[in-house]
Amino acid sequence: MASTPRTSPTHFSRIARRLDNETGMGYQKALSTVQSEADRIMQQGPRLDGAGCDMALRFLLRQDIEYWGPGIGAHMWPQVYHPVSMTLLHSGLCREAMKAAERARDQGQPEPCGGEFDPSYLAAAGVEPLDYGDGPDEDWADEPEEIDPALLEAVDEPDRWKRHVLAQGVRPAFRLPDAHLLPPATREGVDGLEPGEAAERLEQLVLEQPAAAEAFVLRADLVLADAREGAAEAKRGVLEEARRWYECAIAVAEVPLHFPMYGGASDAGPVLLWREGSNRPLLRALYGLALVAHGQRQWNSAEMILMRLLYLDPGDEQRAAVLLRQVRAAAGIVQPDAQAVRNAGRGEGTGA
Repeated sequence: MASTPRTSPTHFSRIARRLDNETGMGYQKALSTVQSEADRIMQQGPRLDGAGCDMALRFLLRQDIEYWGPGIGAHMWPQVYHPVSMTLLHSGLCREAMKAAERARDQGQPEPCGGEFDPSYLAAAGVEPLDYGDGPDEDWADEPEEIDPALLEAVDEPDRWKRHVLAQGVRPAFRLPDAHLLPPATREGVDGLEPGEAAERLEQLVLEQPAAAEAFVLRADLVLADAREGAAEAKRGVLEEARRWYECAIAVAEVPLHFPMYGGASDAGPVLLWREGSNRPLLRALYGLALVAHGQRQWNSAEMILMRLLYLDPGDEQRAAVLLRQVRAAAGIVQPDAQAVRNAGRGEGTGA
């Protein structure tokens, strides 16, 4: 009897490859994991199409997801910032960089920068805020989590994060310590060097100024520039090296953020806007790490990073939302056209 689309070994193999990419556990172990969880995987959705495989992967990784379409999930929008370095970073170099930055006690703490982020411009552009329900007093533990397919939106919505931003309202703006930046004269000196000399100088700077996350970012950018050329095998090595430097930048820049960042009238944490120069090393490193993860076909990790980046900087000067759409498309999730998204927002979707 021929395999059905629900049970095709091809689909299980696809899930196993993605699980291996995300975890590095090895393909055979990943395939064995998928096969052992086959029955439970099939409970996640009626079909193992691109979206169904994506949902199965998130189930296997035991991740919290937000449902926003038939059988389609995305990472939960954060209510507070959860440091990426606490969940995604594993390299020894990254841990050493974090320890060195923690020893640099003069880097200080995030400070209010005398401004706010007001998302009302999104409403003027036609974005509708999400309804979070009755608020934190609801006792969600009393009922099992069940998703009514009739309540799910008809299409994937890659810009759904904007609706969260609008619902959270005005948020206070903070700036990270200036210690994350290289002195202007030092930066100009690095810019004037040839790539090889610049790499050596930056590696010296990360030892001399361990809290200067910008030095790690610039070093990663130099590496990533080499990924545009060469054979596939060489590109894999380049991407892995760039990942290590971006991870270090994030670990260093997040040292002051290892505490809950609340503020303002709502429970939503403050924003770190691009306009504040000292925020840019962290924001650039998050984008760079997501770009590397995309290049390594680790789309699940890329999406997690991008959601956190958009939470910190909803103004999105780096166009992280564009990369997020590319990541979800690469994962096999069919992207709707703009009119389909508008229709879904007005309840005019065509259904599954």
